Amino acid sequence: MIRQLLLGGASALALTAPAFAQEASPPPAEAPANAAETAPSSGLDTLVPAADESKDVAQTPASTGDPVLDRLNQLEAKVNALEARNRELEAQADEVATRVEKVEVRAAKSVQPGIAPTFSDVSGDFTFHPRGTVQFDYGAYHTRAGGYDFSNGTDIRRARFGFDGTAWKVWKYRIEAELVKNTVNLLDAYVQYTGIPKFVITVGQQKAPYGLEANSTDALNTFLERGMASNAFGAVGAERRVGASIAYQTPRLNATVGLFGAGEAVGRNNATPGETYGVNGRITWDPILDTGRGVHIGASAYHVNDLAAKTINNLGDRPNVRVDNGLIEAITIGPVTTGPVGQQTRGVKAATYIGAEGALIYGPFSVQGEYGHLNVDRYGLAPTLNFDGYYAFASAFLTGESRSFKNGVVDRIKPFKDFNGRGDWGAFELALRYDHLDLTDHHLSPLARRATTLTGGLNWYLNPHVRYLFNYIRFTGTNSPLVAAPASVFGTTAKGDAYAMRLQLDF
Repeated sequence: MIRQLLLGGASALALTAPAFAQEASPPPAEAPANAAETAPSSGLDTLVPAADESKDVAQTPASTGDPVLDRLNQLEAKVNALEARNRELEAQADEVATRVEKVEVRAAKSVQPGIAPTFSDVSGDFTFHPRGTVQFDYGAYHTRAGGYDFSNGTDIRRARFGFDGTAWKVWKYRIEAELVKNTVNLLDAYVQYTGIPKFVITVGQQKAPYGLEANSTDALNTFLERGMASNAFGAVGAERRVGASIAYQTPRLNATVGLFGAGEAVGRNNATPGETYGVNGRITWDPILDTGRGVHIGASAYHVNDLAAKTINNLGDRPNVRVDNGLIEAITIGPVTTGPVGQQTRGVKAATYIGAEGALIYGPFSVQGEYGHLNVDRYGLAPTLNFDGYYAFASAFLTGESRSFKNGVVDRIKPFKDFNGRGDWGAFELALRYDHLDLTDHHLSPLARRATTLTGGLNWYLNPHVRYLFNYIRFTGTNSPLVAAPASVFGTTAKGDAYAMRLQLDF
């Protein structure tokens, strides 16, 4: 429409222009070769900048000899030039808008909001993310047998602070420290290479492959503490150690194997071998891994040598709560003892562990359990020792949520509705666990040394990062260190109840 109006107006001007020219002056004796070039300007020529005139003139069609027709051809050429210029400006505007949008998107990606924001450069190659866990515990005890005077009160169970991130997209890193019982230790310090599809290579201080609860983060386990056998046997040849590992990771199949030394704090002396070293491995398979439904099975093992460099004075654990630091069951197998020549029990030479794990999830209901066996090889002719432990628990979400697994470990619980104080209360979970640790070995002692606990739990998840846990624990220890009176030849038993709660924030 605009083009037709312009052409129509130009035609009218072109038709009247010769008449005005004749009234102003007499016609020349001979018309020039191109009458259009000498025609007075109509004013339309100024619509296009002078810089474009050379291009427009170059595109002007050849003269026909008819001044009116030539003028119309010139005007049509200029209209075409204006339309081309308009398209060019629109394309430039679109390109500028696209660039602005990309900059805005990159700027948005540079800081991902959340309880702990993730910082990134505009390319996304480098990221930085603060992380941490704070757990405040309270525990009260009731002694039923054994006479042990428990300490009631509060405790900072753990306070972890650190950071992780990525570099050049294919590298990951983590550094994290932990405060426990007023002592600060390095927890994680490693780098990972993820450039090979489905494989992750990790070097540094890290969690050695070992068990379900142990390899899941402590902030996501169902109860205040892991099973007693998981803690006791993990202290021998697992937990966090310096080494290198390679993991194969898929949504359903995960396998990790690694070579490890000791932890970041290594003690040596003239009477012991060099640093402890060993091999750890774990494999898990989740044949069913859907929302609200899951089947998880797995196995793990380790073999660790030169344990005399890491004397095991107390193999045991507390009764599923650590406000009071007393061990419900423990044995001493590390120090040198005297005996006939060739039969001195000069500590522990090596240890081998094998374990199995499993879990079943059906809607809000789930069951989980682990079993572990520890074989301890001592020096000389001292007999090999064998210990066992296991736990099993069931849980149910009163609000309908489901537990889940990711990469072979427990994943975070996300309530359907976070607590907001206006009618939404988060998620509630009930759980019941039986836990058993058997440190009986008659080569070491004629007495039975067994610990059992029965724990009822109520967990309140206010949101994915804040939760309250309450555990009632009834515990029994046969020939336990928690017995106050001297043990008789027939042994004594410690019994008690613990009421423990925790406020936890993790990010």
